[in-house]
Amino acid sequence: MRTFISLFIVGIVIALALLVAILNDPGYVRISVGHWLIESNLWVMVTLNLILITVIIFALQIKGVLTNSSKSIFTRLGLSGAQRANTNTEKGLLAALEGNWKQANKLLSRSASNSSKPVINYLAAAHAANKFGQVKDAELLLKKAYEDTSDSDFAIGIVQAQIQFEQQKYEPCLATLLRLKKQQSSHPSILKLLKNVYLKLEDWQQLVNLIPALRKELKMSEDKSNTLELLAWNKLFIQKSDEILNTAEQAPSAEALAILWKKLPKNLRFDTSIIKIYAEQLIRIKHEPECEALLRKLLAQHWHDELISLYGTVKGNAPSEQLITAENWLKERPQNAALLISLGRLSLRNKRWNKALEYFEASNNLQNSLESQAEICRLTLHMNPDENQHMLVFDALIQSLNLPELPMP
Repeated sequence: MRTFISLFIVGIVIALALLVAILNDPGYVRISVGHWLIESNLWVMVTLNLILITVIIFALQIKGVLTNSSKSIFTRLGLSGAQRANTNTEKGLLAALEGNWKQANKLLSRSASNSSKPVINYLAAAHAANKFGQVKDAELLLKKAYEDTSDSDFAIGIVQAQIQFEQQKYEPCLATLLRLKKQQSSHPSILKLLKNVYLKLEDWQQLVNLIPALRKELKMSEDKSNTLELLAWNKLFIQKSDEILNTAEQAPSAEALAILWKKLPKNLRFDTSIIKIYAEQLIRIKHEPECEALLRKLLAQHWHDELISLYGTVKGNAPSEQLITAENWLKERPQNAALLISLGRLSLRNKRWNKALEYFEASNNLQNSLESQAEICRLTLHMNPDENQHMLVFDALIQSLNLPELPMP
C-alpha cells in the first residue's frame, strides 16, 4: 500500500513538472523527408512516440500469448487424437475377442494411423477382416503392416500364414512357414501351423520328420504325439504302395516298402496297426509270400488276434508248412477263436475240407460270430450244394461279409 502511494505521488510530481515545462517552453520539432515536411510541438511528438512504443509492446505481447495458446490447442488436439486411437484399439481388440469381427475390423483399421503401434492394429484388423470374409481387405491390411514397420516381419508373417491357412491356401501357407522357420526353427506357432498344413497336404513324410520337434517344443502329450505318428506312418505305407502300383509296368517291387519298414522307429516295430498296414500293402502289391514270412516272424514274438486273422488269409509259398505253423500255435492257445478261424482257412487252402469245418465250428462254439457262421455256411453250401434249398440267401449273406477268397470243394 505504501509503495502504491509513493508511486502515485511520484507520478503526480512528474506530471506537474512536465506541465510547467510545456507552459514555459513548448518546444519545436521539424522533420523533412523528401517532399514531406512535418512540424510539431516537441511534447506532442514525445507523447506520440510513447503511444507508438506502447502499442508495439502491447502487440508483441498479444502475439506471444496467441502463439502459446495455439501450441497448447494443437498439443491438446494431438493428445486427444492419440487417446481416441487407443480407446478404439482397446474396443477393437475386445470386439475381436468376442468374435465381432466386423466391428473389430472397423475400429482397429480406423485407429491404426494414430496408434502408437499401428502394426498391431493392422494385423488384428487383417485377422478380423479375414474372419468375416473380406479377403482383399485382409491382404491390403497385411500390406500396410509390412510398409509400416521393418522390425516386425516375423510377427506379420505368422498372421499371414494363419490367414492363408484359413483361406485354404495351403501351398502358399507352407511357403510362408518355411521362410519363417529359417528365422526361428523352433517357434511353437510355426510348428503347430506346419503340422496342420502337412495334414491338409497329406505330406506324411514331412509330418514324420516334424514329430520330434512337436514333442520337444510344443510339449505335445505322449498320447497325441503317438496317435499322430501312427497316422503318419500308416498313411505313408499306403502312399508308398500307391506309388509302387502307379509306376510298376509289370511285377511291382516290394523294396520301397521294405526300406520304409527299416526306417520305422523302434517303438513302432511291434505296433499292431503298423504291422497290419505293412502286411496289407504287401498283399496289395501281390507280395503275399513276403507278407506271410513277416507275419510268421512277428507273431512268434508279439501275438495279436488281428495279425493271426490276417495270417489265415495270406497265401504263402508253402501252404502246408503255413498250416503246421498255425497248428503249433494252437497248442499254446487252444481256446483262441481267431486262431481257429485262421486254421480253418489254412485248411481250406490245403483242401482239407472236413478239418476246416471242424475248426470253424470250434471257433463258433468258443465265440459266436457272424464271421465263423458265414464260413460254416459257405463251406457247407459247397460240400452239399444239392441238399440246400436256401443257397441264394446264404450266398448273399456270405458276399455281404466280404469273406476272403479261398479254395472250396
